[in-house]
Amino acid sequence: MPDARSARATGSWTPDSRIALTSAAGPGFAVQWEEMARISFKRFRRYLGLADSPVEWSDRYFLADAPTDPPPPRQGPELDFARYSDRIGDLVPHGENLPAGATPFPGPVHRTSSMQFNVADYGHTLMADFLAMGGRVEHREFQTLGELATLKEKVVINCPGYGARALCRDESVVPLRGQIAWLIPQPEVNYGVFYKDVSMLSRRDGIVVQALWGGDMFGYGDDHEVIDRTEAERAVKTLAELYGRMSGG
Repeated sequence: MPDARSARATGSWTPDSRIALTSAAGPGFAVQWEEMARISFKRFRRYLGLADSPVEWSDRYFLADAPTDPPPPRQGPELDFARYSDRIGDLVPHGENLPAGATPFPGPVHRTSSMQFNVADYGHTLMADFLAMGGRVEHREFQTLGELATLKEKVVINCPGYGARALCRDESVVPLRGQIAWLIPQPEVNYGVFYKDVSMLSRRDGIVVQALWGGDMFGYGDDHEVIDRTEAERAVKTLAELYGRMSGG
């Protein structure tokens, strides 16, 4: 749905990102996750090469420069997220370390290639296929989980995201704030950069800039939805400093 929050997400295929805590994953979860990830990859691969590139590959460059400003205070506990990417290492290209001078970036970099989504056109493609097959969009609001029983459909796929906290009365659902700044699209920029805890990823509908100070725990437990312009400006200025060094070299 174009009005879903995920429509403005970065759009990277990261199947093991925060998938589970190591302590909570059962003994058979890794095998189950691998099966799901392989099915996912096979399905998304079918969209490669289509008009408007709903799915495509792009390079990502990781620079080793440490942030010059201290990150904001860490929020919440330190969590040990499970990592399973080594189980699908045969699906994705292996990363490589490039020496200084091999790229326009200052200093050595680590380069990887990742599958990403042109979310605007990917969503449009899915919606067009859904409607062409007789699907119908109907907006409904549910205050309690029990109200789902009023639906005439026999199968319900329930994926409200953070809304599950209120809908299911589940206080274990923790908010994780992630603010994204958008720059105008630049067709000649077709890669991503991670520099001083700031992520930049070029999409066809704009350039995504996101601060990740402190790593995966940045924004943990924060349900604040008001735009923090200072955070966005700091992230953009961090990237401007990087590209200023490139032009000066």
